[in-house]
Amino acid sequence: MKVQEIARYCLRVLIITVANIYTIPSYFTWFLLLQPLRIYHPKLFWRIESVLFQGLLKMVTTWLYTGGYTIIESGDSLEGIMDDEAVVLVNHQSTSDVPVVMSALHNKSLVLGKIMWIMDDIFKYTNFGWISYFHGDFFILQGKEARTDSLSKLENHINTIYKTTFKKWIVLFPEGGFLRKRRFRSQEFAKKNQLPVLQHVTLPRVGALKVIMDNLTSHKAVNGGVTGSRSEEKTLKWIIDMTIGYPGATPYNSHGMFVGYWPPHTIDIHYRVYSIEDIPTETQGLTNWMYDRYQEKEVLLHEFYTKSKPLDESDNQKRCMPRIKRQDLELDKLVAGFFYVFYLCSFIIFWSYVYSPVICLLRLIMSFVF
Repeated sequence: MKVQEIARYCLRVLIITVANIYTIPSYFTWFLLLQPLRIYHPKLFWRIESVLFQGLLKMVTTWLYTGGYTIIESGDSLEGIMDDEAVVLVNHQSTSDVPVVMSALHNKSLVLGKIMWIMDDIFKYTNFGWISYFHGDFFILQGKEARTDSLSKLENHINTIYKTTFKKWIVLFPEGGFLRKRRFRSQEFAKKNQLPVLQHVTLPRVGALKVIMDNLTSHKAVNGGVTGSRSEEKTLKWIIDMTIGYPGATPYNSHGMFVGYWPPHTIDIHYRVYSIEDIPTETQGLTNWMYDRYQEKEVLLHEFYTKSKPLDESDNQKRCMPRIKRQDLELDKLVAGFFYVFYLCSFIIFWSYVYSPVICLLRLIMSFVF
């Protein structure tokens, strides 16, 4: 390894570490200072919070782009539905999937700030997990033993958090884990139940999507989940099927992409948009629909990995949205740079007028106690 490469890795680690040090406390401080607004004007509060949250994710996106990892998108256009309630279904291959989704959605209006992520409970204990908790994301426990309780908590979360915080899109990884960890069990299950044996994706779990649809369609899609209170109704309108393809079927991990020790490459993302009116609501019908979608993903990814075909070349199905050309997603450097400066200035101001006085007060109290 060359000295220049080591220096570059160290510099990237330093930049990311420093960014985490000043952005996370700044976000929390803004969140706390704006609590009176949350009480008296909640819609404005959550709009401001969505901008603050989007700024953090845009900063994460810069770490990928500066490492040479770029996104190419294809499939259905998302224009016109970015302010609608939707569920985004994503195939799950590695830890890099989350920042890749962030990068794909960073230029989609305020979508990125109004997302509710459904992620593994382990992420709650990471530095970004703390922010996600305040933002209103949901952390789900894996395993058969916790499944019923987790789905019950998800239903409560949708009614008490999603509906009351003006969020729009829900990002869901239906496979329930990384491809390399779940592939063997999924194939065994498929063989026992005469289902297609998949290689590039696994058979999805339907429980979380069923809970979301049950609570965001028809008579249950009521603000706060209270029957008869129709002040602001939330109804699910779209399912967005997002397929991520990594060149050579080799997904990187997020830490390697942030540090930059993986070689630069492009990542393909393909969208299919479905109207909620065309999707079955009963369990077996929804399960079959989901299995069909993941068989389609399997075909697209097989062609992509084995024949180097773009993800949309084999996809000639009827669409409810206009088709977009394959295009590179550009990073909005000006906006990303603004948020770096904004959070840095916020930290400096908070250090002078919030953190330092609090630290001095605590020291004074400790001196009297001890």
